[in-house]
Amino acid sequence: MKLATSLDIRLGAVVETLEWGPFGVKALTTDGRVFLADQAVITVPLGVLKAGKIRFVPELPEEKQQAIHQLGLADAVKLFFQFEQPIFPPGIVELYVPGHNPDEWWSSAAGHGVGFEILTALATGPKARELLALPEEQALQNALQTLRRALGRPDLTPRKARLAHWQDDPYTLGAYSKASVGASQARRILAQPVGNRLFFAGEHTAPNAWAATVHGAYASGRRAAQEILQARPLVYPVRPKPLRPALPVGA
Repeated sequence: MKLATSLDIRLGAVVETLEWGPFGVKALTTDGRVFLADQAVITVPLGVLKAGKIRFVPELPEEKQQAIHQLGLADAVKLFFQFEQPIFPPGIVELYVPGHNPDEWWSSAAGHGVGFEILTALATGPKARELLALPEEQALQNALQTLRRALGRPDLTPRKARLAHWQDDPYTLGAYSKASVGASQARRILAQPVGNRLFFAGEHTAPNAWAATVHGAYASGRRAAQEILQARPLVYPVRPKPLRPALPVGA
């Protein structure tokens, strides 16, 4: 990914404790590694924060903890179907099938220059819960039947198919954030830095109109980066070295 070029990315580093204070930030991982920094950007999904999977020492301010508690998680599932060749008619990359489940489909392969096709279907809210109540194979088959009828191709058969539920992923523990009644300010509060040490990004910290979107998550990352740049001086003051006593001339 272009945005990750030249970055020092450590895979498999699952943070379980974040210590922060005047000294900076210390991240401790489940395998015993320790990472030190001046600041940290917290971008883990809301579900991870709500589950308390990361322990903050000291604890986050009460207002921020309340914001995490107030925000909820929407039910959402994605269904992926891989086909040998493009499925949609030329020039079509999205399909909406009102009254069916799932009703939103799009090509995840379009524009990537590949010969095969991957169609993604999204179901949220009651539609997601309806699919999740079924065995995975049956949920996939029901979705495929919707696609077959919509395209008039009863013989359409994918090479592979899979259902993804974010709630089952230990590193997400839920899908998109949602603000219930009384939580209109929760995202703004959650986005605020703590002690010029901890900065927060992710779709759950984006403005309400942009929350639960990829562009909202991206914009929140840029906002957090700008906050860090404004919080720390670009040039740290250099402490002058003590003067050595003058040597006697002619000694």
